[in-house]
Amino acid sequence: MDGVIGPLDTGLDFYRQVLALRGYRQEVLSADIANASTPGYKAMDLDFAAALKAASADTPQPGAPGPVWLVDDPRDLSPGAAAPGSTAAAAAGAVKYQAGTEVTLDGNSVDLDQEKVAAAENGVDYEAAATFATQTIRMLTVAINGSAAQQAGGA
Repeated sequence: MDGVIGPLDTGLDFYRQVLALRGYRQEVLSADIANASTPGYKAMDLDFAAALKAASADTPQPGAPGPVWLVDDPRDLSPGAAAPGSTAAAAAGAVKYQAGTEVTLDGNSVDLDQEKVAAAENGVDYEAAATFATQTIRMLTVAINGSAAQQAGGA
């Protein structure tokens, strides 16, 4: 039975990682927006591709138990608090200062318009990943239980 569950779990684990990373990126972008007028604040962003690659590289093989990632506090996403190879460690390790933005006289490098656009795009990407995950779960449910039409006709 484990051989059957493993591949199903692996596909859903990818969406779990994507959603977790998109959510964390939204937190980073929100912090930039909140600190747009804070003197000396440097704008940051999550290198999503690098974080997903790092999180996927250490994903356990199908059937092997993996770590459960339950985060109640964003501070738990620091590299010291996260298990090596976890999505949280990959996310925290891929946060970088933004380059190419103009720094104001007070040392702040947040471009509010750019941050809002990035946050909106990330929100759309999060919603798309959530929709794909939902559709995958629906397809699995139909494959396991059969369609409603088959159940009504066979009963």
